[in-house]
Amino acid sequence: MMNKLNFTLNKDAFLKDLFDLLAIPSVKDVEHAKPGEPFGPEIARALGQLLELGEREGFRTKNIDGYAGYIEYGPEEAEDYIAILGHTDVVPATGNWTNPPFEPYVKDGKIFARGAIDDKGPTMAAFYGLKAVKDSGLPIKHRIRLVIGTDEESGCSCMKYYNTKEPMALFGFAPDAEFPLIYAEKGRIHTRLEYKVQQHDKDSDLVLVELSSGERINMVPDQAYAVISGSRANDAVDKIKQALDNEKTVYSVEQVENGWKLTVKGTSAHGSEPYGGVNAAFLLANGLKEAPFSEAEKTFISFLANTLNNDFYGENLGIPFKDDITDRLTVNAGIVRFDHSQGGSVSLDIRCPVTAPLDELIETLTSEVKKQGFEIGELIKNEPLYVDQKHPGVQILKKVYEENTGENDVELLTSGGGTYAQYLDAGVAFGACFPGKPYTGHQVDEYIELDDLLLATQIYADAIYNLANMDK
Repeated sequence: MMNKLNFTLNKDAFLKDLFDLLAIPSVKDVEHAKPGEPFGPEIARALGQLLELGEREGFRTKNIDGYAGYIEYGPEEAEDYIAILGHTDVVPATGNWTNPPFEPYVKDGKIFARGAIDDKGPTMAAFYGLKAVKDSGLPIKHRIRLVIGTDEESGCSCMKYYNTKEPMALFGFAPDAEFPLIYAEKGRIHTRLEYKVQQHDKDSDLVLVELSSGERINMVPDQAYAVISGSRANDAVDKIKQALDNEKTVYSVEQVENGWKLTVKGTSAHGSEPYGGVNAAFLLANGLKEAPFSEAEKTFISFLANTLNNDFYGENLGIPFKDDITDRLTVNAGIVRFDHSQGGSVSLDIRCPVTAPLDELIETLTSEVKKQGFEIGELIKNEPLYVDQKHPGVQILKKVYEENTGENDVELLTSGGGTYAQYLDAGVAFGACFPGKPYTGHQVDEYIELDDLLLATQIYADAIYNLANMDK
């Protein structure tokens, strides 16, 4: 049986601190980056605000050059520490929200805001769990460190930087996924496929001037637009509209200075589950393919409409893979760009099962896309996560969850999502989305149920205390 902390959570203080954090539009902004603020001023503000909360409660804190920070408690002489890895950056709040995404509110027992579940809400729950351990005054063997990352949504360069500056934790968890616990996460390949074309004649009778969709590689884009021009543009627009109508696509058309602009609406979802959304770039391409563009433009459009469209599992790219641990490889085309004079690009978020040979997949992908006129540009590879379910840290978290929920012999999970746990030698994802509840991260009207977040706070408090006394 696990040791349970008896404490009374100050709900009003918890919500005030959380709402103050949720109100910060901490989206990556490299255009305004500077030393100490590598991802822009708002992300730096969110990091600073959490560190200030740590100082307010009497914890040791450190800002690591704006890339990350930590809030620490426990005996300073302790050799090892347990890490809780949360993040304060959020994805852009695109789409039609019921209320402004950075004006948090509670309705029907749910906290609505960008970052409510991914990951400011769970990070605040972990902070208050750590506070409960400190306030208890009970002795612990290991230091506990709440590590705050700032670039989780765009490549995790924050954790890579952190690991160059700080020692590795003994064990840890990321409160950035689901309960009861995720012990295996797919590997990731993030790559930009580049498509070069010769410059088009601006006086051509039909030109795809521009196509754009998506802001983050790990989101299914919910909007896409294209601008077309030329003497045949009017006829082309009619053909495109007919195709979009046939598919019951939501779209708009407007006349602009250099031709016609078509905007298509899709449905956003997390990039690890592309089948849960509707990719607006593919919807748009399905319409554009009916127009008589040049061969170069047709090739780009066809790649979207015929190769990638609804190919969630990489079959058309020659990279399907499945194992018994983390199931099937998935592919999300998160960012699409095309310019008639410069060419185009498609950024893919590929989630690979834990046993998949990443280098072989990359080699096959390179060969397959080359056949369609694309080259591999920037590429980032992240190895998968796998921790033995018998690891003492895993067993502690499992028992803490069971004792707080009344569930027995829960089945531990695997995931296509990637968390900071991948940057630990031994780490897992642990909450804060409960079984049977929808995960609304990266979606319009993101929320987390208030009672779930309060229960997660108790779970994190118990988890932190028991991990802090874990035997090596």
